[in-house]
Amino acid sequence: MTSFRVRPKFKIDCNCTPKVLSDKINKNLEGKQDIIEGKVFHTHGLFRIVPEHQHFWSPQLSVSFEEVENKTVVRGMYGPHPTVWAVFLFAYAILGLALFWTLLVGLVKMSLHQESNILWISPFILGGFVTIWFIAQFGQKVGVEQTFQIHHFFEDVIGQSIHIG
Repeated sequence: MTSFRVRPKFKIDCNCTPKVLSDKINKNLEGKQDIIEGKVFHTHGLFRIVPEHQHFWSPQLSVSFEEVENKTVVRGMYGPHPTVWAVFLFAYAILGLALFWTLLVGLVKMSLHQESNILWISPFILGGFVTIWFIAQFGQKVGVEQTFQIHHFFEDVIGQSIHIG
């Protein structure tokens, strides 16, 4: 799972219907209630670490099931809790708006042949983007053990090796 992606994904084919697959997963979830909890419906499932073992960087796995020509396509995505995801999205949005306005004001002043010292803020804002990305990578590394627990659980249930791309 050493990936530069913020939210690693996978896609596999399973030779059973979504109903059979969801029943199989629900049956296996009953025995893993001490480590992993989850909810599975006919077309979607969500797995996460039980609250007693969760921390800020704990991951979750969201899967979807799509029936296509006598098989089921399973798509999964690992990511942080939606609250953590929202904080990062908000930080990127704020930095993006700050960069936009800084460049807008600076370039307008430059085109009017006025002093445009505000443009010196741009490298610091870009540094903020890089910093947030490194924080996200750090969080992904902190949660990697729990990600592997969820991943191995799902591989055991499906009965296939799953390559994360």
